[in-house]
Amino acid sequence: MVPLVARRLQPVRNVGGSLRRPNVEWVAVTLLCVTLAVASAVEGWLWRIDQTIYDGVLTSWVSPPSDEVVIISIDDASLASLGRWPWSRRVHAALIDRAREVGASAMMFDVLLDAPSRDDPGADEALARAMRSFGRVVLPLSQATTGSVLSGEVLPLPMFAEAAAALGHDQLEFDPDGIARSVYLWEGFGTARHPQLALSLLRVVDPAVRGRYSQPAPREGADAQQWQRAGWLRIRFSGSPGSYIHYSYRAVLSGEVPAAALRGKLLLVGATAAGMAEAVPTPTSGLSRSMPGIEFQANVFDALRGNGVITPLPAWVAGLVAGLMVGGLMLVLLYADARIGLMTSFVLAAAALLLAALGVTVGGWWFGPASAVLGCMLAYPLWSWRRLEAAQRYLDAELIALEREGSPLGLLPDDSGTAAADPLEQRIRIVRQVAQHQRDVRRFIADTLEHLPIGVVVIDQLDRVILHNERARYLLRAFRSDALLAALRELPWPVYVPMRDGLPDLSGFSGIRQFELTPDKKRYLLVSVADLVTESSGRPGRVIGLADVTAMHEAQRSREDTMHFLSHDLRAPLASILTLIDGHQGEKTDWGAQIPRIDRYARSALDLADGLFRLVRAEGSDPKDFVELDLAGLVDSAADEVWPQAHARGIRVDVDTRDAETEEAIVRGDFSLLRRAVINLLTNAIKYGAANSTVSVRLSAEGPDWVIRVSDQGEGMSADALPRLFKRFSRIVEEGRDKPTGVGLGLLIVKTVAERHGGSVNVESELGKGSTFELRLPLRNATAQLVTG
Repeated sequence: MVPLVARRLQPVRNVGGSLRRPNVEWVAVTLLCVTLAVASAVEGWLWRIDQTIYDGVLTSWVSPPSDEVVIISIDDASLASLGRWPWSRRVHAALIDRAREVGASAMMFDVLLDAPSRDDPGADEALARAMRSFGRVVLPLSQATTGSVLSGEVLPLPMFAEAAAALGHDQLEFDPDGIARSVYLWEGFGTARHPQLALSLLRVVDPAVRGRYSQPAPREGADAQQWQRAGWLRIRFSGSPGSYIHYSYRAVLSGEVPAAALRGKLLLVGATAAGMAEAVPTPTSGLSRSMPGIEFQANVFDALRGNGVITPLPAWVAGLVAGLMVGGLMLVLLYADARIGLMTSFVLAAAALLLAALGVTVGGWWFGPASAVLGCMLAYPLWSWRRLEAAQRYLDAELIALEREGSPLGLLPDDSGTAAADPLEQRIRIVRQVAQHQRDVRRFIADTLEHLPIGVVVIDQLDRVILHNERARYLLRAFRSDALLAALRELPWPVYVPMRDGLPDLSGFSGIRQFELTPDKKRYLLVSVADLVTESSGRPGRVIGLADVTAMHEAQRSREDTMHFLSHDLRAPLASILTLIDGHQGEKTDWGAQIPRIDRYARSALDLADGLFRLVRAEGSDPKDFVELDLAGLVDSAADEVWPQAHARGIRVDVDTRDAETEEAIVRGDFSLLRRAVINLLTNAIKYGAANSTVSVRLSAEGPDWVIRVSDQGEGMSADALPRLFKRFSRIVEEGRDKPTGVGLGLLIVKTVAERHGGSVNVESELGKGSTFELRLPLRNATAQLVTG
């Protein structure tokens, strides 16, 4: 039958054979993530995200506007006061004269003067004369279009162009999202020869700074019929729309604006009125209104003059930076754990954002961080997925291995219930079943350890007791871990054994050392010590086994006693017989007088041999060979057997089996052994009872047992003598009494027979009141078996 896990999971390859797989997968994931990061940086796939980050940086780190720049607004109030647009050019001439009178530094007049005045031809000459008189006026030019096709340039009238200090194009560059973030410093039809309007103003007011932005050489092969551009750069804005000082055109012209507010200032004249102004959205616009074109020019001027221009890094440089970041992250993921890898992913992503922010605010260059952030954020889940796949393959293999190991009890995990459609839920249920299976195995092992007949104590490398069982606690008379360790240290270890921390030090001995110890001179313990070596620690722990061998010592002592009696009690009568025979050979001796002595010696040896034989037979009896027998008949037979001995002493044997008349006393057992046990009790009672007295034997039912009581009317025994009654070769010699005959095996035989039949034997005796022996046999089960059969 296919194991449970093998049925549910797909076969997996040998985990040990896939050690090279993480390296191959790491290379594949690294190449994928680095390629995506580099390609997205070079191709600009994530430009929208980069632009959003760029706008956020500009909004957070704006540079304060220059107080030297003042915007003269052609606003709604001016239109209401001066009339509808276009105004007479004499009005513009008056404004320029006003600027010259108050001592303004220069003026950017962002009004396209490409057509002559129709109503007042002299107005054009007045305006040109005012411009020549001021000498620091910059005029714009624009693109000429036919439909949607650029067809040339729109220049100011020649008189205005000659009167102006400089000309410049006022084109703004819109990104694909419709936001104006940059300008081209040089534009023109056929060749990029016209500077940007703010750059023209900068050439007028500060020629030295203007020198940083040189005119590019004409491109070879450029189409002379196309609008050409060069010198693209982004600018840093000085804030949201309205950050610069604004004065109404009308207020300046009427003198409402103090001359001190205009003296030494750069005046930028342009439209801001609703429906007239060229308003554009900028990164700093936010949710407010768009920025008028003239204010945009003010920001361009401040950026050019204050080195606030921002140059985007080449695409290959941004791709290289993104690739290096992703590659470094993959190296960290290869060797670090999951937590460190996750933290590194976020740290590198934040570093890319910080690098972009510092580039804008400090370095004057722009690095699009979206590609690097994407690579870092993609590398961690991809690599984690591959590691998870490897872990899943390993766990599947381990689940199959655990399933195939089976249980010590021969049980399989529960396979009840329907299979889950979700593979993860399916694996969770399998893990739960296998875990329960393993818990059952551990519980089985723990219960087995707890109920071992041998005591076990396990000590770790720090001399702490980590495992122990019930037998060890019983043998050491301790029930807590610290008490067990103290009890082990207090054992009488041999003096020749090297010790460490109060316990034997095996000093690298790979086997097991055993010691036989006597902790209280009544018990004998066989103690086994072995090192517990683990790979994680150089210092070994210890496993200590405890076995109570007191019974073995008792058996050995019994064998020694048996050999002693065999060598003495059995040899003595036989030697006496041989001595009598050897001493009277060849002599005419009256053998009739010696026969009683020879008979006594022979019977003594025979009784000893019979006693030993019966004891051995009792100890080797097998309950499977027992048969049903009647206890009443057995008691009567035993009483008949001892009648000659009782008659010789004038003792009457009183048998009472009346309880067996109402209920048959049937039991499974060995008839000869039980009969011998009752005979031994009766013989003992006759031997120690008073002459011409009565020995009573009674069979009675008491609860689940049948009890055979044998009572005599002898002198009884003291309480100190009772514990020695059922020991091998034990004979009680009370003061003032004759030494009893026999070898002391009779009561031991009784005890052995009773225990082999599941019963017990007890004695009650008191000096001067005789003794009563009880042979108790459990008969209820035997009777039930008899009735069932």
